[in-house]
Amino acid sequence: MNNSTLMKQLAAIGMVALTAATASLAASAALAAPTAKTIQVMSVKDGDAASPQAAIWEKAPAAQVALQPAFPGHSSIVGTPVTEKLVAQAICLGDQLYVKLAWIDRTANTVIGDTNKFADGAAVQFPVNGKSTTTPFMGDANNAVNVWQWRADGRTQNLLAKGFSTAMTVPSEGLKSASVRTDSGWAVVLSRPLKVKPDEGANLLGKSTMPIAFAAWDGENEERDGLKAVTLEWWQLRF
Repeated sequence: MNNSTLMKQLAAIGMVALTAATASLAASAALAAPTAKTIQVMSVKDGDAASPQAAIWEKAPAAQVALQPAFPGHSSIVGTPVTEKLVAQAICLGDQLYVKLAWIDRTANTVIGDTNKFADGAAVQFPVNGKSTTTPFMGDANNAVNVWQWRADGRTQNLLAKGFSTAMTVPSEGLKSASVRTDSGWAVVLSRPLKVKPDEGANLLGKSTMPIAFAAWDGENEERDGLKAVTLEWWQLRF
C-alpha cells in the first residue's frame, strides 16, 4: 500500500470517528437540555400567595407563555384576539395550588352589557385524567378538561368541558381568585386545593407533573367565549 492510499484511509477513519463523536455529543446535549414549555412549581410550607402583590411571587420561577388565536370551533367566532403573551408562575403552599398570570392589557374592561361590552378575563385548563393526550381544545367526549376562569367583572368559575360549546359550571367553594391592575395590564392569582371531589375537576394531589393550558380575553377587543388568545398545546406544571 502506497503512502497516498494509506493517508486516504486514515482520513476516512478519522471522519467516521469525528461524525460519531459529534452525534454522541448532540444526543447528550439533547438529553441534558431542559424540557420546553415547563413551569416549575415552587413548594413552600408557609406564607401568603393569595395576592398577586404578595412578596413571595418575587421568588417563584416565571415563564413567558406565547398565545395564539384559538381554534374557531364554530362559525360565530369571528375576529382576532390581541393578547400575544402572558407570564405564568405557580406556588404549592400546603394543600393549595396558586397560579399567577400577568399580561398586558391597556384598557380595563370590568363590565358586561348590551351587545358590545365584554369583560377582560383569563383562565387555566387541566385535563381531568392528567394526560397530555387529552386535546387542549376544551377536551372531547371521552376526555374532560377542568377550567378555572377569572373575569374582571368579579366572577370566578370552575368549569368542566368535553369539547367545544360544552362548558358547564361546576360548584367549587375552594376555587378563589384575586386580581390587581398593574402599570401595563392585569395580574391575577387563581387558587384551589390540590384535591377535590371527582366531579369537581382535576385532582392535583400527588402529581409530579400536570399538563396546563392558558387563555386570555380582551374585553376592549370584544373578545368572549371562543374568541380568545390561547396556548395551542399543553405546558407542564412540574411539582
